[in-house]
Amino acid sequence: MLVNHIKGTLSHFISCYRHRTDNYRFFHKFKMTGKPVLVVVWISLGLVSISLQAMPGMHAAKQSVEAFSINDRAVIKPGQTLSLAAILQHENDARVILVGEQHTRVDHHQVQFEIMRYMHEHDIDLAVGLEWFQQPFQSHLNDFLAGNITEKQLLNRTEYFDRWAYDYRLYQPILLYAREHGIPLLALNADRELSKVVTKKRFEELADELKQQLPSSFDWSDKAYEKRLEKIFKMHPDFPGTFEGFLRGQLLWDETMAENAADYLKEHPQKRMLVFAGSGHIEFGSGIPNRIKRRIKEKVITILPSESPAGVKPGKADYLVFSQMNLLPNVGLIGAFLETSGDAVVIKGMTKTGAISETDIRAGAIIVGINEVEVATLADFKLEMMNRRPGDEIQLHYLDSATGSRDSAKTVKIKLR
Repeated sequence: MLVNHIKGTLSHFISCYRHRTDNYRFFHKFKMTGKPVLVVVWISLGLVSISLQAMPGMHAAKQSVEAFSINDRAVIKPGQTLSLAAILQHENDARVILVGEQHTRVDHHQVQFEIMRYMHEHDIDLAVGLEWFQQPFQSHLNDFLAGNITEKQLLNRTEYFDRWAYDYRLYQPILLYAREHGIPLLALNADRELSKVVTKKRFEELADELKQQLPSSFDWSDKAYEKRLEKIFKMHPDFPGTFEGFLRGQLLWDETMAENAADYLKEHPQKRMLVFAGSGHIEFGSGIPNRIKRRIKEKVITILPSESPAGVKPGKADYLVFSQMNLLPNVGLIGAFLETSGDAVVIKGMTKTGAISETDIRAGAIIVGINEVEVATLADFKLEMMNRRPGDEIQLHYLDSATGSRDSAKTVKIKLR
């Protein structure tokens, strides 16, 4: 049953994209204030991209009509465009292509998937670096790609639902496609335990074993990036620390991901790399891109999904893909707060209106199965539930407490909400 769910999700994802690469439409040159600008349009999906290297600043949408000049208006002429394939061919000397994302946006991950699929189908010797996994878990990614462990084992061993936690449906098609076609996947991110300590202690205060995990060098010179990060910091007054610690943590992520990517490319000179990471790590080149360039003298380009050209600043990315928001369908919920404790999935609490609140289940109960599937970890539970919708019914098997035996499990029928 689980395999059928996964195959169905991947089949639907790929069928939605099939043949879309040739329908990407790009590349119209026009002039704004006398400077050439490269405009990129993805007509089939209603997406637009713009190369921003020469693009002047655009006024904010809230400014009055009188504040605009005719030279501020970007115009795209339909019909005079090229394909996404042409853009990738145009950039065929780029050793690294970084593609950004807002983590919860399925349309952003569709862009990532489509670029990866196109490059593989055109015989590019490709590796894909991922922010989503932390470097100490690389061996588990390798085992997954080699077929030595299952998808469920990968998620359990990398502690995906604890360390990354975003809806796995967003990332599953990319991982399964890479495994199917033998595309190396790299766990780029820093270890969470190191990240937590770095936000509280200076590098020289770290224990020796933690110092050994630090990247070989840090660049603190990008003051514009520091200012942008400070604005983000001020939006999170609940952050348990100072801005200095927040900045250390951010640069730790950026430098670690850049160094892991650069080291792999040095060791594999025939490879080109896609890097999939949050847009904040990519825009203006400040996070990962310039730190890769500092380590290897190779061409690096950036692609960022964006909803609107309004207020776009020069240099934000080499290409922007203007993408209509697309969200995943809602998952059916039991209405419980879960956590793992050893080899058990524990119900820590319930929502007032959740389906489980109308049963005899209480906080502290242990979920041991869904229908015919045994549940021992959060990954077991998430994988079994992720393709179920509100209104679906399941049989939930549970113990009243951790002291109970699985042989004495109770069963309740729940209609998901």
